[in-house]
Amino acid sequence: MSPFRAVLWLTLIYLARHTSARPDEPPEFDAWSYKKDQIIDRDVAIIGGGSAGIYSAISLKDKGKSVIVVERKARIGGHTETYTDPVSGMPIDIGVIVWHDTPIVRAYFERLNVPLIKAGSDIDPSAPPPRSGDYDFRTGQSVNITPLSPEAVGAAFAGYTQQILKYPRLSDGMFLPNPVPDDLVMPFGEFVQKYNLEAVLPTMFQYDPGLGDILTVPTVEIMRYFGLSLVQQLQTGGFLTTQRHNNSELYANAQAELLSTSSLLLSSEVQLALRPSRNTPPVHLVVRTPSGRRLIRAKKLLITIPPKLDFLGPFAPNDEELSVFGRLIKGGYCTSVVKNTGISDDLSVLNRKQDTPYHFPELPAVYEIQRSPAPGLHIAFYGTPRSTLSQPVPDSQVQSDIIAGIKQLQAANPETFNQTEPEFVEFSSHLPFYVQFAPEDTRNGYYGKMYALQGKRNTFWTGASWRTQDSSEIWRFTEQEVLPGLLAALG
Repeated sequence: MSPFRAVLWLTLIYLARHTSARPDEPPEFDAWSYKKDQIIDRDVAIIGGGSAGIYSAISLKDKGKSVIVVERKARIGGHTETYTDPVSGMPIDIGVIVWHDTPIVRAYFERLNVPLIKAGSDIDPSAPPPRSGDYDFRTGQSVNITPLSPEAVGAAFAGYTQQILKYPRLSDGMFLPNPVPDDLVMPFGEFVQKYNLEAVLPTMFQYDPGLGDILTVPTVEIMRYFGLSLVQQLQTGGFLTTQRHNNSELYANAQAELLSTSSLLLSSEVQLALRPSRNTPPVHLVVRTPSGRRLIRAKKLLITIPPKLDFLGPFAPNDEELSVFGRLIKGGYCTSVVKNTGISDDLSVLNRKQDTPYHFPELPAVYEIQRSPAPGLHIAFYGTPRSTLSQPVPDSQVQSDIIAGIKQLQAANPETFNQTEPEFVEFSSHLPFYVQFAPEDTRNGYYGKMYALQGKRNTFWTGASWRTQDSSEIWRFTEQEVLPGLLAALG
């Protein structure tokens, strides 16, 4: 080879190694900057290893697509969390408790080899029934509440069901009529008064924590969570739970499978993303992992984390995305396991107020101190108002409020509650929780604008923010509304 050709050849090699595939690409996306084993090529990159992300990964794998899940925590499962008591060995589910009895749910658990049972079907019929008490956690005083009759509650839910049936597409997602009816953006407290449905409120308050103030939340957000499927499950007693009462078992099995096929990055976070404005693959992701930086090249991106702007920074949202996601608000929800509460093992204590409508506490507040399967331990549930902030109440205040409420119960009722020093053995913040739009934005079509983002910039979206804070419904929405479009785009 002549000297000229040798120099030309070396120059071409240098340019190939040090020039991006496209001139507008930052150098972090240059494949020549990575070793071969630091580059991951997949059909779909999935951001978030929670309920939606893991369901999507398993479903896409079963459809013959290659995936990589990026999860910032050291485990998957999202809001599904289980604390195992080291003394008794009893698992305590403190996040997701039950699922709907639907074909998608049953098929998913069977796929991951986790047996299900009807919730409550294995309770010893000879055991004494659990007890509950109503107390004002501000004063510790007992609150006198006249219980509603089963007939009144049943009639109210029948009337509520008729209202839901006016909007059949709400069972599939936030597919709203245009224009949006006044009833759907009306505060739910006014809605139940208008249609004489107030008897549904105590049940909904108990089953729907983390949404915000149930009386001021727009009706559509209640229907979004308390939809037709959930009402039917309540009426038929059809909820499912895991046979071994460890709901995290589902994710332990999924994690083992995904790790075995190099389809999961734990303790990892996207630092930089390149999503072309035109749908020209691939999407490029620079990911920080425990073993160093990785470059992911994927034909499509599926984002399942809450689309909060403070979470989406690395993905360089464009003006259209900013104009939609910047208007989202959210509720807050925290769970914990507490010992030394002084509360009897068979007793759950609900936070109620004597002087408020329907006896609901003003948020932020403890919802309930609930009995657990393990002796000496109780589960505390805490909620915050809706806010534009991802964490409107710091964890330290949540914990302080829970302890203060328990101590107030003890002080006011020494004959009922033992005088002990409460202590957290597990604490989990689920903030931000129940991402939603304000009523005026719902009226102005922002759910439609959000759904219109599907597929743009090679990016698809799913998760609780797109459906509701309910794994069963998230899986159905993902399978029926999101994955068909993603698969079609893959070709």
